[in-house]
Amino acid sequence: MTLTLLSREPDGAVLIDAPGRARGASGRVLVLYGRLLGPLLAGYLLLDRAFAYIHLPGTPLYVGELTLTVGAVGVLTATGYLRIPVRDEPVLALLAAWFLWGLFRLPPGIRTYGIISALRDFALCYYCFFAFFTVAALARAPDLLDRWLAQLARFAPWLLVWLPFALVLPFHVHAPSLPFTGGVSVLSLKPGNAAIAALLALGFMWLFPETRSAQSRALLSIVALLVMLLSATQNRGGLLGATAGAVVGLAFLPSRQRLRLIVRAIAVIVIALFVAVQLNFSIPTASNQGRAFTASQFITNVLSIKANAGSGATGTAAARDLLWGLVYKQQVADGKLTDGYGFGVNLPYLVNDTQVTSGADPLRSPHNSHDDILARLGVIGISLWIALWLGWYWRMIAGCLRLARRGMHTRRQVGVLCMMAVTAYLVSSFFDPQLEGAQVAALMWTATGVGVAVTSFRGWFRPSNNDVVRWARAS
Repeated sequence: MTLTLLSREPDGAVLIDAPGRARGASGRVLVLYGRLLGPLLAGYLLLDRAFAYIHLPGTPLYVGELTLTVGAVGVLTATGYLRIPVRDEPVLALLAAWFLWGLFRLPPGIRTYGIISALRDFALCYYCFFAFFTVAALARAPDLLDRWLAQLARFAPWLLVWLPFALVLPFHVHAPSLPFTGGVSVLSLKPGNAAIAALLALGFMWLFPETRSAQSRALLSIVALLVMLLSATQNRGGLLGATAGAVVGLAFLPSRQRLRLIVRAIAVIVIALFVAVQLNFSIPTASNQGRAFTASQFITNVLSIKANAGSGATGTAAARDLLWGLVYKQQVADGKLTDGYGFGVNLPYLVNDTQVTSGADPLRSPHNSHDDILARLGVIGISLWIALWLGWYWRMIAGCLRLARRGMHTRRQVGVLCMMAVTAYLVSSFFDPQLEGAQVAALMWTATGVGVAVTSFRGWFRPSNNDVVRWARAS
């Protein structure tokens, strides 16, 4: 069974899979960037850190940065495709202001700590170029959106089939490493990222039900929920992120459909936990590799969110809270609350937190991307950060409501999926320094840019189909 993307023009004509319709010779590199983006994000969802870089002798080449380089060349050769959206969209201007403040705080770190350390920490800011370049690519070739939707329709089922194995097998087998990764195992997917990946696949299937049969959608939905349950035994941040993203998606569904999905999801979870308890189901792990995959461990992790669980679950949270507090107090004592420490300084090392500064690859942030922004960019940076997301959500909610009134349901559903993704990653980033790595940052910032595009009614984004995108099954 294959999926063929059909796009209907306003005059009724139907085009088959016509992405990237030409808009002149300029901007071809931006189209290339758009075509590279799908495989890049798919690689991150499937393999996480194993897909992050190619390790050549003495030099790791990060695939996210290589893709950004293509986007930068595309923008430099056709500046109007980015300049006009930034001029017309206030939320992009807010993002530009936040990035420029980070750029202003970069040179002192380079002088003090060296260019490598400073740029490594500055990734927290420059990954936002995924949003800018996605907007520019869609301004140049709006039908890239159709291409990405068709790719996601084919990719989502395979992702859900892969995720349970990617979660459980690392604790039981010695998986081979991928070529050119410097020994990184092919099974390196973080449990929290797996939960959100399952949420995105689940959200896509229910926002675009025409892409799967009812039976296939039901079966894959059960798999997605089981992946979330399994990952929740290992990581609470992913559980909270996936839950927050699901709440956002449910809020935009009709009330009857919302209630039906909630009841079914609760039923699947309750039955799965009941069966696991009755059969004493357990997938043990080595003591130094993670918690056991059991119903009791899931319940313990859920209860630990309110600090009601045992010491094994609360110890990690307490250590993380201690690190947040130490960094903040040190920042106040050093008079860096307004403008932050900048980039290059190892923040846990600054407060002598030996729990996270030992080892070959010590943690450099307060184990919280938002706290990292406060520490490095100060009150000015965190204020711009908060203003950015308040503006983005206001834009997305108003835009989705407007799209619904105009009957532009495909663009509305894409906007809702973008809000689900961004919300999940923003919430989970309170518990892990995720936005400092391309594996999550590329996904979140791309969703940010796509969301701006699909909710825009200005001239820079004119998709050829105007709304109607549907997937037809062809044998």
